[in-house]
Amino acid sequence: RMLRWFSTLHSFLGNVWFVIPFLTCYAVLALTPLSAAFIRGRLAVPVKRISNYWLGTLMYLLLYLLLADLGRILLCIFQGRSLFSQLGTDNYRILGGIVFGATLLTSFYGIFHAAHVKKTCYQVTVPKSCPLSSLKIALAADLHLGSGVGLTHMKKITKIIRDIQPDLILFAGDIFDNDFDAIDNPQSLSALLADLKSTYGSYACWGNHDISERILAGFTFSSGGSPVSGDPRMKQFLKNSRIRVLEDETLLIDSAFYLTGRLDASCKEKSGTVRLAPLELTSGLDLSRPVLILDHQPSQLKELAQAGVDLTLSGHTHDGQLFPGNLTTRIGWMNSCGKLTVDSMISIVTSGAGIWGPAMRIGTDNEVVEITVNFTKTR
Repeated sequence: RMLRWFSTLHSFLGNVWFVIPFLTCYAVLALTPLSAAFIRGRLAVPVKRISNYWLGTLMYLLLYLLLADLGRILLCIFQGRSLFSQLGTDNYRILGGIVFGATLLTSFYGIFHAAHVKKTCYQVTVPKSCPLSSLKIALAADLHLGSGVGLTHMKKITKIIRDIQPDLILFAGDIFDNDFDAIDNPQSLSALLADLKSTYGSYACWGNHDISERILAGFTFSSGGSPVSGDPRMKQFLKNSRIRVLEDETLLIDSAFYLTGRLDASCKEKSGTVRLAPLELTSGLDLSRPVLILDHQPSQLKELAQAGVDLTLSGHTHDGQLFPGNLTTRIGWMNSCGKLTVDSMISIVTSGAGIWGPAMRIGTDNEVVEITVNFTKTR
């Protein structure tokens, strides 16, 4: 389709001297998602970056081609012509120009928009006794540190967190993007995170991209055996960043509220240990106190509510990241993004502070979430 459109613009663009170099470049781009899954070393990062831009551009090129074909079919039906009738050269040239122009504009907008981070605010009321009248939380998820997100983007995220002046800083998984070697300047990134200040400190849970598995077109694939809950260097990075990782652990903070960090469903130790069920997490807790759960994927919401949890904080979905993906995520998740009340529990899901797969944001936003939790009963 692309070569046919080029040939309508100029005779040279239909010549073998143009076609062969074009097909070569196209093949290189088309193979970058597969290459990025297996290449290691210095070449891995640029290949993955090219792959991420290519995936987003290809998706919108196919989408606009589909819309153009649908428009042509509807026009044929309206005019009473055969659906197999061909467009004239001038019409093909115009329609192709619209498709390619729309693809380029959309892609450039998506790349530009992905560089921005906004703040989203929520107010939550927990009707439980607590020595505190309120608690201010800064929530960030899906940083995906690596080939797509680096120091410049993290400076924007940490600035928003500092401006919130939080009591508690939480990172809801996918802090990394599987490959620690892809992180540019990890020492500076770690220092940036360690400099964040809050009343009760910084905590995190693991996500499905915080494990040592291969990525193909943004999706993780098991390399055999049980996934490991974090490369040792990732754990050391977080320790240097003054971020405590909670692996199915519960803390009673300031004798005021419980904070539990869950293992992600994909995070298992080599021993094969699986994460605890909701009722196991809250067993033995004083449920008259507020219970906060940090869980990368917004799953088991009903079960968590029944187990006595008051607030769950998650990420993972990216709110689809690219339109129309934000429409499809609503099908697969009870709460794909935003705030939802489940029985007596509040679920908050962030669209994420970074990007995954295609290096674009369209119809969704990178965000850091400010949550003000008000306790209606104080001791």
